[in-house]
Amino acid sequence: MENNNKLYRFIKDKLFIVSGLNKQNEIARLIFEILKKYNYSLNEMLALKEIKDYRKDRIFDFNRIKKILINLRYPETSKQGQIRNNDIFLPPLHKSKFNRKYFYSGSFKPRKIYVEKKALSSPLSLKILSQFGHMKPVLIDRLKDIQRDHGSFLSTMGKDELFLVHQNYDIIKPCPCSKNVLSCGYYILNIGFGCPYDCSYCYLQHYSNFPGIILPVNINDILEKLGYYLKKSIIPMRRIGTGEFTDSLALDPVTGYTIPLLNFFESSDYILELKTKSTHIHELLNHRPLKNVVVAWSVNPQKVIDQEEWFTPSLDERLRAAESIQRAGYPVAFHFDPILYYPAWEKDYDSVIDKIFTYTRGHISWISLGTLRFHRSLKSIIELRFPQNKILDSELLIDPSDKKMRYPHFVRKSILSRMIRTLRSYNKHINIYLCMEPGKVWTELNIRLNKF
Repeated sequence: MENNNKLYRFIKDKLFIVSGLNKQNEIARLIFEILKKYNYSLNEMLALKEIKDYRKDRIFDFNRIKKILINLRYPETSKQGQIRNNDIFLPPLHKSKFNRKYFYSGSFKPRKIYVEKKALSSPLSLKILSQFGHMKPVLIDRLKDIQRDHGSFLSTMGKDELFLVHQNYDIIKPCPCSKNVLSCGYYILNIGFGCPYDCSYCYLQHYSNFPGIILPVNINDILEKLGYYLKKSIIPMRRIGTGEFTDSLALDPVTGYTIPLLNFFESSDYILELKTKSTHIHELLNHRPLKNVVVAWSVNPQKVIDQEEWFTPSLDERLRAAESIQRAGYPVAFHFDPILYYPAWEKDYDSVIDKIFTYTRGHISWISLGTLRFHRSLKSIIELRFPQNKILDSELLIDPSDKKMRYPHFVRKSILSRMIRTLRSYNKHINIYLCMEPGKVWTELNIRLNKF
């Protein structure tokens, strides 16, 4: 990529934009994204017919050059109609380089452990601390007291720091759906925040109120409260999961959460979903299988895993774990979320679907489909932490319904329609639901929300 100083000189000397810092910033942003998307140099960009035609007049016309650049940056969407200024997000370019300093080998080894004083005597705290006996914990009064410098925090996202806490609030709540979308009725049992994997698209990166990986150690208190809520029918839906703000199994060798969860749901008619990218299934295999405990894997093509899902098990490793779990007697499910749109995406996702049906012999409780979406503040974070990412090269626009960055409606509909058609070619009765899509899209794609 060309450096920023060279880019701004190009804007002044070659595109004749010599005044208006905000205008220069917008043009610089668009050019930066075009160069990255197509792997162009500035000279190659000058050779484009659209740019040559603009330069012939040798006059500054901001609206004209911006429209040209938008059409180059978003060619598929531009063909569908004019793109409004409110549809695109053009933050200023980063002024300095950034080094991501995090690494995970598959075995979690925190650099530092913090323990709330209230949590110190908990049996689970003592068990976890004994695993890292060489490390002296830092005692804190409350998690809220920890302050972070945002710039330095981004280098690791606190993934190498562990916080053991006593949790007595936000035990269970509905999945935080976006505005104007149809909910799948999923409830979150909040037993952790953050995970050791480092996916470029992870929405937790833009959360500013967490200092690292947070693990509540009063798991028995949490399950006691959950039992109270279920007994009082406070939770109207039957599916409860632990994999929204953390990976359900990635830290199980440290926490051992799986055993108390299985013991609790063994006498419940509610469904527990353990959502994961992990292969830590040892405790599940050592327990009597439960039909109301569904182990669900997030999946993507290996190409996407290699580029965007850092330090995670491979696709085949995940599917072998799913095969083992299914043979042991547990139901399994899969989440295509996020589905990424890129050239030849269909072939890659077709291959994943074929592998899933091969490994599971088609016995699947449900499959969810959700395309890439995120809060716009995450765009700059992804760019800073993962400069070689591919996901931001696609045509992501601000959706007016919830202000998140998404693929345009026509792209999402095409992706989801293709995925549904392929899945139903293997099993026409397979249980599919959509994630973060309005009811209109469910209707257009002939998807109904089944009861779990």
